[in-house]
Amino acid sequence: MTPVESLYRLADIIKALLLRRPLALCDIGDLDGIVSASLFKMAFPRGVVVLASPPDVTGSILIRAVRWTFVADLPCPGRAVIRADHHETNTPCAETEFYDPSAPAAAVLAAKALGLEGFDRALRLVHLAVEADTANITSWEAELLSDAVKGASYRGKLYIVDALAFRELYEVLEDPRIRSFASAYQKVRAMTRDLALRLPLDDEVVIVVFRRNLGLSYRYLCILLEERGAKLTAIIVPRGFRSVRVYLGARSEQYDVSVVARSLGGGGHSYAAGALLKGFNRRKLVNRVLGALANYLGNSELSLLLVDGKRVERIKLRVHESRGRA
Repeated sequence: MTPVESLYRLADIIKALLLRRPLALCDIGDLDGIVSASLFKMAFPRGVVVLASPPDVTGSILIRAVRWTFVADLPCPGRAVIRADHHETNTPCAETEFYDPSAPAAAVLAAKALGLEGFDRALRLVHLAVEADTANITSWEAELLSDAVKGASYRGKLYIVDALAFRELYEVLEDPRIRSFASAYQKVRAMTRDLALRLPLDDEVVIVVFRRNLGLSYRYLCILLEERGAKLTAIIVPRGFRSVRVYLGARSEQYDVSVVARSLGGGGHSYAAGALLKGFNRRKLVNRVLGALANYLGNSELSLLLVDGKRVERIKLRVHESRGRA
């Protein structure tokens, strides 16, 4: 999140506290979190929504200091009245928990938590969130909204939240601003598909290390590689000056990538997980990720695809002695 977006978030928190309005904290990253936020606004029209990522929740003193009316699709920030979540790695802690790791999306639980299970418009949004969160998008509505969320800025995502909460779905889908968000992300998606087709797949485990952030959709890259036959994917991308983001995916039940994510301080599902590592030496951060993968796989040597711009190089790397899969 940029400094400007952090200021937006701070301003919204202060506004809610001063005006004593209900305050929600929802995931910023995908349609499931945005739909959950929209359901909150349906239940609390004067409520204020704040969006954040899992690392924001665990790393922000401000977020952990606030008492939240509602939290969805995120780790518990410390003080929350109601929380709706389905991530195996997020420990329940709210006063009232709607927590079910078997649920296909947090929005399913959010609708129950907010008393919206009998509202057709809310349930239609929940269905779209399930499509997106299970990587099984079959409708153009889910595809457009998922793209719009990923292509929007922080304030743009809040615009989508309000649009879904207060307008009919057909109006939202025809909104020129929301369509422009989707169009921006579709260009990113096209670049991601191009790279996915160029990466050689000679093993069921595919580890891709980027020398620099190319602005691609890295979670989507995991999905594309899995569609090509990869059973476990690990994408390692530099972020900023001293961070590394890890995206993990699994298409086979023999792998549980949430185990790797937890060992790196992150979380997620068995089939999709991730982590954000921070430190002054990026090489050490990458090596830490590779060590975690080696330990999980029980291999001391890993095959990597090293991406530097348009150049892709396959290398073999010996990692520290592994302990075997957890």
